[in-house]
Amino acid sequence: MKGNHKRVTLTLLILVMAFLIGNNGINVNAVNAQDKGGGTQEKKKQKDGLVSDWLNDFEACEDWRATATCPIGDTKIRKIPGKPRPVNDEGKLVDEEGNVSQTGFKDEVEDENGLPHKNEYVLGVKTYFMDRGFDRVVVFPPNEYIIRGKAREIKVWALGRKFRHTLYVMLRDYRGRTHKLKMGRLDFWGWKEMSVIVPGWLPQSAKYAMLDMNLHFVSFVVESDKFEVPGSFYTYLDQFRVVTDLSEFTGDETIKDTW
Repeated sequence: MKGNHKRVTLTLLILVMAFLIGNNGINVNAVNAQDKGGGTQEKKKQKDGLVSDWLNDFEACEDWRATATCPIGDTKIRKIPGKPRPVNDEGKLVDEEGNVSQTGFKDEVEDENGLPHKNEYVLGVKTYFMDRGFDRVVVFPPNEYIIRGKAREIKVWALGRKFRHTLYVMLRDYRGRTHKLKMGRLDFWGWKEMSVIVPGWLPQSAKYAMLDMNLHFVSFVVESDKFEVPGSFYTYLDQFRVVTDLSEFTGDETIKDTW
């Protein structure tokens, strides 16, 4: 009888321990699941609405090219060490937010998509203008950039040398037509963020996204000013971005109507 009593007691203890261990395992798994869910939510980046997309940070711009209408002089591009160093009205160095800073722009930034961008190099452009008001230089990448969503604004940092030559951006629509948008004159000293609003009459829509019919970036163009004297011209570009609207871009990006 004593032996049977001991066996029954031992069996009950084993069942109780198994029950407690099972409950603890469920609780641990639940806590881990909650942690994973919370971490995923915190790391999620903005994917809809107005998003600033980086088209190029010019950290690897060796394959960009430049052509000019002027038959003389030297036209070329070069990867130059440096970063934008804008100053305020008092001549003091400022950071990305316009605050006075000893170091200026950061050496590395992260965009809204969570991608890092270094600030070690800029794109340098050298050319020669002879025919005032006519000569131009075209600066273009190895391939056109497809802009996702609806492009609203084009931005780029430029280094001016007080010449009145004008910077343009060339875009191609889904019908194959090119459009030249004026970003402004380069008649300033130092670094300045230049931008242009993409006009509403340019044909672009989220409904064309599945057909690869969004706007394409083709090139930058600098046209000589008719009041400037002929001679060599230098300019530098960095942090090429586009503000695009992704609020309507909610379809399945993996399946396209191109077959």
